[in-house]
Amino acid sequence: MTSSSMPELGSSGLIVTSFRLPFVTQRREDGSIGRSESGDEWARSLAHVVTESAGVWVGWPGTALERGQTIPQPNPGESSPTAQLLPNQVDPVYLDQTLKDLAYTGGCKSGLWPLFHSMADRAVFNEDHWDAYRKVNNTFAEVTIEALRRALQKEPESVPTVWIHDYHLMEVPNIVRRIAKEEKLPCKIGFFMHIPFPPYDMIKIHPWKDIFLQGILGSDLVGFQCEDYLLNFLDCCERGLCTRVDRQLKIVEHDAGGRHVRVRALPIGAPFKRFSDLAATAPVSSFVKLDLSIVLCVDSVDFTKGLTHRLSAFEKFLEKYHIHRGKVTLIQVCLPSRSQDGLQIRETLDSRIHSINSRFGSSSWTPVQLVSRPLTDVELCSLYRDADVALITPLRDGMNISGKEFVACRIQQNKPGVLILSPFIGAADLMKEALMVNPYEINKVADYLHNALTMSEAEAEVRMISLRTREKKDDLDSWMRNFLSEVGNMQSELGVSSSTSESVKFDEFDGLLSKYLGEPGWEKICLLLDYDGTLAPHGSHPDLTILPSATKEVLERLAELPDVFVSVITGRSIPDIKTKVALKNITYAGNHGIDIVHPDGSKFMIPMPPEVEEKATWLLQKLQQECCADGAWVENKGVVLAFHHEAWKEKGSIDPEKKEKILSRARQLMTEAGFRIGMSDGGLVTEAKPPVKWNKGNAAIYILKSAFGMNWSDKIRIIYAGDDLTDEDAMQALKGLAYSFRVVNSGLVQTVADHRLPNTKGIEIMLRWVEQYVEKRRGSM
Repeated sequence: MTSSSMPELGSSGLIVTSFRLPFVTQRREDGSIGRSESGDEWARSLAHVVTESAGVWVGWPGTALERGQTIPQPNPGESSPTAQLLPNQVDPVYLDQTLKDLAYTGGCKSGLWPLFHSMADRAVFNEDHWDAYRKVNNTFAEVTIEALRRALQKEPESVPTVWIHDYHLMEVPNIVRRIAKEEKLPCKIGFFMHIPFPPYDMIKIHPWKDIFLQGILGSDLVGFQCEDYLLNFLDCCERGLCTRVDRQLKIVEHDAGGRHVRVRALPIGAPFKRFSDLAATAPVSSFVKLDLSIVLCVDSVDFTKGLTHRLSAFEKFLEKYHIHRGKVTLIQVCLPSRSQDGLQIRETLDSRIHSINSRFGSSSWTPVQLVSRPLTDVELCSLYRDADVALITPLRDGMNISGKEFVACRIQQNKPGVLILSPFIGAADLMKEALMVNPYEINKVADYLHNALTMSEAEAEVRMISLRTREKKDDLDSWMRNFLSEVGNMQSELGVSSSTSESVKFDEFDGLLSKYLGEPGWEKICLLLDYDGTLAPHGSHPDLTILPSATKEVLERLAELPDVFVSVITGRSIPDIKTKVALKNITYAGNHGIDIVHPDGSKFMIPMPPEVEEKATWLLQKLQQECCADGAWVENKGVVLAFHHEAWKEKGSIDPEKKEKILSRARQLMTEAGFRIGMSDGGLVTEAKPPVKWNKGNAAIYILKSAFGMNWSDKIRIIYAGDDLTDEDAMQALKGLAYSFRVVNSGLVQTVADHRLPNTKGIEIMLRWVEQYVEKRRGSM
């Protein structure tokens, strides 16, 4: 990519973060450390962009380089793109070998890799692997943030671009965004997924799916290899995170509706000109014989590549089509592998190849030839150019640019060549002129091989000309330009994209609630609603959390309807919440459901140990004496005490050591008094709860049982809405029995709710929708 064709990145340049650097470090025989170019074409080309923009590359340098050692200089005379990337443009990420193995071999290759390739039966999920994965992501994020700080020190008015790559680092975008926001470091964050992104039925298997989905959504722009993977991601965000998505605009809502993430299909290309030029000058391939047609396959040794399926198809081809015996050789190029899986696959390959060659081969003809050593670019390009057919049939792959490289090398006018692709790779989305065949259909692959080898030159030429025209235009440089242009078109302020979509729409609830409420037989809708942060926006003080008039009006109308039951379940005391809401015909549950008052005046309070009130008085005094500093205070709710430290949420409002010391002492006092510790309001309030097994979930079940009897589940439809961890207890207790909404205040929130709403306005709109639905239903009965 020339500097003239590169998008404007600003003089502070580009920060690229990937698991590996675009070169490999190795220890030489004399003990010194050298480096050699990466085999990843995208990394080699992107290194040129980083160099041109005076940017930085963040990545693991390999085992040869230890902490404190400097990045080696490129070899003298080397002119590759990575050779231009000088040591001062590289920020190495040093990893403990054990941690790296747990994260990479365990979390990535054993868990995420098979799952993302839709092979769940091969996936292994282990807590130690996942803990290591998260630690490694934190380490990469810390180094990336340090590079961002330096870039902004150098150019304070700039907005650097951070480009994070692939499934190894899915948490990094959110960590970088959080720290950038805290430190007011403006930046734009892009993330590109090189491997497939599977459907939700696969993703939901992963025990920690919420974490990596929200990690990716820390980006401003998320790129995928093809439209299918993009749509899978949108579906996973909507169904897995219960967040709002716009499929038409390809936007995902994040951070309580305050930020919207663009999602794009940005297929990676091959370095067309480089491969085409190499093919023009490369000698005739040493693997090719004049009297033989060559079917070429180029793969890494991996279970996703369908290597044994391909050999079975070639064997079937030789069985069915005798005319090709002695005239066609399949050359399988396999990059070496040191993994246990790779060694086992290689053993299976050797056995299958030996079987086929023994069955069909002769002294003058070897049906299958395995090339297991790395090929130089010249050797590979000559093979691409001189082969007759490229058979690229993985069971699943992100893009797989082997077919694109094959097309780039087809420069002989009298030998256009034929490309056969699996439909289960990203390249198949665009390379429609290739022959598409399902790799699982062994007979059909054999038939397609025959068709490719006997195809007329005129047809092959038409197909290849079309392929080459597109691939020349949509090459690797084009991919980089498109991604960086998409990021560059975004505005950014302190790490938060300005890309927005409309707020919650009234008719959105048609799709959310109509199916649940449309089932016949029920008599009432039960609305179980939290107050602070759900019905009413949080104020700077609990006294300033006021129920909006529009919400109060619709709530009052609903409470008067005979087929609607309303209950407010809150952490506030009963007197406080009754004053705040001030509506009749409502069941109030205070102190997270410990106290309950029905409209008819009947009351319920869970039995308490006799010493609780005395201990609560003691705890109140101790907290006030020892912990109320720098704006912190204690709210007395009777048998529940709330230690408010909202005043500390802003950075610099209190010394971090003092903050931790006070919080630790508060928790210690609560424990000494025999109270349970709870958190609410996004962790800004620490609550001391009496030592009884009771929460909002227990309260919700009790309220429904007392109002509707033992067999209430068929008589009613339940909607629960809340905004914090105390509401998760109720959502969990009612899972499968109710439809739940969570008002989120952070992109990092995990929830069991059926859907997320960005703010309390969304709750008001939901209540108005319910009111309309009930009135229409009554009119139709």
